[in-house]
Amino acid sequence: MVMVKASPSSEAGRMPDEALLTAMGNFNQELVDAGIMQAGEGLKPSSEGVRVHFHGTERSVTDGPFAETKELIAGYWIWEVDSIDEAVRWVRRCPNPMMEDSDIDIRPIFGMEDFGETMTEELRQQEADLVKKIQSPEEAELRRAVKRWSDALEAKDCDGLVRDYAPEVVLYGAIPPYKFEGPEKIRELWQNCLPNFPAFESVFHNMKFHVAGEVAFAYGLHSFRTEDPDHPAGKSWMRVTIGYERQNGAWKVVHEHVSLPFNPMTNQTWLIEDPEVMSVPDYDPDACAS
Repeated sequence: MVMVKASPSSEAGRMPDEALLTAMGNFNQELVDAGIMQAGEGLKPSSEGVRVHFHGTERSVTDGPFAETKELIAGYWIWEVDSIDEAVRWVRRCPNPMMEDSDIDIRPIFGMEDFGETMTEELRQQEADLVKKIQSPEEAELRRAVKRWSDALEAKDCDGLVRDYAPEVVLYGAIPPYKFEGPEKIRELWQNCLPNFPAFESVFHNMKFHVAGEVAFAYGLHSFRTEDPDHPAGKSWMRVTIGYERQNGAWKVVHEHVSLPFNPMTNQTWLIEDPEVMSVPDYDPDACAS
């Protein structure tokens, strides 16, 4: 990580002139062309930020600005280089990013190999999955959309639940009838049933996202986590599939499918009580008959 330290001008919110923006843009282009730059952003002054202090289980929030200008960061890059010496050579080529004397700090980022045996294979896979998600801006956008929907569900906000739906959306829901067409019909569905729900937390499990051009879909499990563990609404996980299409620059839901499996020998719903257990019914006809 290559960190541009804050200065009096950056903390005052003074914007760079065109010449500096051009020089920095050209430098960034060189970094990208060389395959070195992984990320980079400038930060607004600390007067627009906050600081969260941790003391045991307590958290306190302090609004900026913060006095210790030389200890603050005004911007950063993430570079992939072979050594810190290579990073130093690149920083020496960087235009002065400030209107006055300035400093740039270079710090190596921990790799999984630095944690030794404490980084188990399971933790390595979790880290790899997280990196994959972070590197996809489309997936991050879709995850934010799912989070907006989940927050609206917990708040029982029926308008919020259909905010990201396309006009032609179709829902194959778990609540009869089997199909709802258009945001208005889906809103009516929630308006009719949500007042009867107890307090709950909306929980998704193992959501996967696939993006291909202007179309994407997500799938996973969802559950209502109720305060009363025996309440029927929280008895099972439900399978969820969401189809998206990018319309006018925004991802819109064009299809949703929510369902539970069933035992075809008894025509009874098969609850998903534990998403990690692939339980199956006994398909023996005599067992079903008994």
